[in-house]
Amino acid sequence: MLRNARRHAGMTQTQLAEISTVSVRTIRDLELDRTGAPRAQTVLLLAGALHLNRVQQAEFEAAAGFAVGRPLYDTLPDLPTALTSLVPRTVETASLTGLLRSPGVQVVQVTGAPGMGKTSLIQGVASRLHRTEFLPVICLDRRGSAADGGSEMPPGLIGGVADVIGCGASLEDVAGGLAGNEVLLTVDGRDLDDRDQEDLRGLLQRCRGLRVLYETCEISSVPLGVATYSVPPLGVPSPGHAIGGGAADVADYPAVQYLISRCAPIYPDALSDPRTLDALSGICRYLDGIPSALESAASWLLVYEPAELLRIAESAPARIAVSPSGANGSLISWMRHAIASLPIVETDALRRLVDSRPWTVRDAVVLLGCPVEYAERIIHGMCTHGLVRRLASERGTPQRFAALHLVRHLIRPEHAPERFPSASALPGAHNTTCLSVT
Repeated sequence: MLRNARRHAGMTQTQLAEISTVSVRTIRDLELDRTGAPRAQTVLLLAGALHLNRVQQAEFEAAAGFAVGRPLYDTLPDLPTALTSLVPRTVETASLTGLLRSPGVQVVQVTGAPGMGKTSLIQGVASRLHRTEFLPVICLDRRGSAADGGSEMPPGLIGGVADVIGCGASLEDVAGGLAGNEVLLTVDGRDLDDRDQEDLRGLLQRCRGLRVLYETCEISSVPLGVATYSVPPLGVPSPGHAIGGGAADVADYPAVQYLISRCAPIYPDALSDPRTLDALSGICRYLDGIPSALESAASWLLVYEPAELLRIAESAPARIAVSPSGANGSLISWMRHAIASLPIVETDALRRLVDSRPWTVRDAVVLLGCPVEYAERIIHGMCTHGLVRRLASERGTPQRFAALHLVRHLIRPEHAPERFPSASALPGAHNTTCLSVT
């Protein structure tokens, strides 16, 4: 290894000796394997003179017999500070971590509408695995900058990973740097072009210990080796349920906790005022517990008091899901696109279900007048698109579903988006391209 590195650097033994201050005789004996384990100081001097990157130096030290611990873990920069979540997603974090650790799963596709909290959930899972299980984590953020906040990374996925782990910016170099390690890579699907997708498949094929958390808003088919985790909205009170227990009762509803925390500067006594508390609870319900929509609602509280805002939420929830300044508009745009991209038969089914009380698969069969297999496919597609939510059900009772209030508003004829051309009217004909690991 020493001889190959020296030749790659274009040095003679004498030149390496002059730069490293290690004697020519020692270098010669090491290259001819005439000496025992070298001293640590000798290895460090040689590695420095040869300008080895972090991965190469870790291999170099391991060959010398004194590397300890997890070289890749020890050489990675610190993770970026996780986004602070005002409402901990304990259940979701445990579920996503378990899915990531499932045998045979290399890629977990984390999906959900914009503003659902995908990024903060991914950061929370990555931080947990990095700090409690000492799993090396490489985070590539939306801006394409290094996780340590340093200089801009070279273009592309491979260049980004290479910059973080300190190796050459080629697929083979990065694969060599990751090989033999269990590693978690977090990426945003919006950052990856076709070449990046191909490179990622190449890394997954070469590095069996590599796991990927892949964030996306796209609805797609799931090939072998890719699991999907759909981030759910925050929990909201059921219709007609009045929160009267103050802080103790609010703790059962993360969406209400979140909205109260966001409007605390304006309504610091919300927890002790039943009328304000009930109004905020209703707003959370009509905005379906979606964090970005609740963030927008909090900004509207500068204009309207809670009871006024609740009346607007009842008739036009999409209006207050976008802030007065126009921020968070991507959520409504995404929902319009999701509705418009449904095959006509699914759109018709959704229109017949949105105003129904919470329904089960059997209820859908009756309401739609269709075979159970067809109703199951319709419901699965709606859940995948994030247009309906699964309601908490008692153990042993059928699962119930309800359309989101925002969807109920947007699918009305006066708000319905223009349809996109559809190749087929059958469910399942609207899949988009997804990362394949095969």
